[in-house]
Amino acid sequence: MLSQQIKSKRILAVSYGGGHVLMLIPVLKYLQSQGYDIQVIGLTTAAAALRNAGFSPLGFRDILRPEDSRAREQGARLAEEMHQGNKVSSLEESIAYLGLSYVDLEDQRGIAGAQQAFEQLGRQAFLPLNPMRRFFDWLQPDMLLTTNSPRAELASIRIAAERKIPSVGVLDLFGLQPYNDIPADYVCVPFKQAVSILTDRGLNQNALTVTGNPNFDWVHQILESESQASDWRKEHQIKPDELLALYAMKPNWDEHEELIVSSLERILPEKPAMRIAVRPHPNSSSQLATNVISRLGAAAFLDDQTPLPLAIESCDALITHKSTVAVEAALLGRQVALFHSNHDYSTHGIPLHLYNWSTYSINVEEGRQALSRLKKESPEVQLQRGAEVRAAWNCDGRSHVRIAEVVIQALQDKQQTKVA
Repeated sequence: MLSQQIKSKRILAVSYGGGHVLMLIPVLKYLQSQGYDIQVIGLTTAAAALRNAGFSPLGFRDILRPEDSRAREQGARLAEEMHQGNKVSSLEESIAYLGLSYVDLEDQRGIAGAQQAFEQLGRQAFLPLNPMRRFFDWLQPDMLLTTNSPRAELASIRIAAERKIPSVGVLDLFGLQPYNDIPADYVCVPFKQAVSILTDRGLNQNALTVTGNPNFDWVHQILESESQASDWRKEHQIKPDELLALYAMKPNWDEHEELIVSSLERILPEKPAMRIAVRPHPNSSSQLATNVISRLGAAAFLDDQTPLPLAIESCDALITHKSTVAVEAALLGRQVALFHSNHDYSTHGIPLHLYNWSTYSINVEEGRQALSRLKKESPEVQLQRGAEVRAAWNCDGRSHVRIAEVVIQALQDKQQTKVA
């Protein structure tokens, strides 16, 4: 039976949407199951994801006071242009977030300085320290759990330090760039290669724990269930000896997409047994995918209805840009062909060199050569590669438990310090 002392410990989680909140939700559920009091500030699309997971997220409108007339005025002005109904739960939340953050920016930089910073950086200029102080005053947390992001997440780490409350930060896949500052007391990283990069940036190596990333735990889970890939390939008339490449598109057409399609146009005449499943981004126009298929011809077909895990499992190779989908494919042992405009993956510390799981192309000729090396592989080869990559990325279905253990240890360390 849990002690009353454990039950009384309150953990405050702060997160934006997308992959950030999806990393935290399994951790929060586990901590809640262990008896901890969980409070969550869910920003932008995080609120909907948290509600779907059974939590009751707080937002900036919950700390907006009657006397905040400046914030209401600024928020209403900014929301006219910046409110995105598909990302924020309500117009009221947008007004509160934008208004309180902008007024805080004025308090930090003055009226002219705030205007200049916002014109240059938009919302990236925000570091809402005073709004975050309101949350801490209200909720009185014993612990902070957040991820690497500027604005509210970084502000929450600063206020936790100010209040001498321990903080745990969870690093996402692309969180190793210098602008993703994460000065938390304890930092959870997805793979060991991240440790040297962060220590070079000044973080204490003793504060870093390699935990894996909960966003990838579905890969481990899918391996334990019965595969539907063979049936999917038959349904889409993919022959057993054909090489199926899944092309995962970005939301908008840009030079990276043109690089991929131009490379495919070059290689398809040389590889008659290659098929391309064109998967549009869920936030993009289907017309972009239609245009790609018209350029690639009979080898290509639209794949916009298949659940992503099944689509990856059914393919032999994944073609994309800088994306977490590429890592997910590698974790399942698939070949990956990455395309971008420069060789900057090293800034993320992503271990591309391990187990020969990917190629990386920045021009059409490199892309043609990389695609020419894709081949039909046996399930045994895929299983072996996937096992090695999953081991390197700590993808075993227990990433959320390891992160939760860091949180619990941080609370225990704080308690021992108080006793001492």
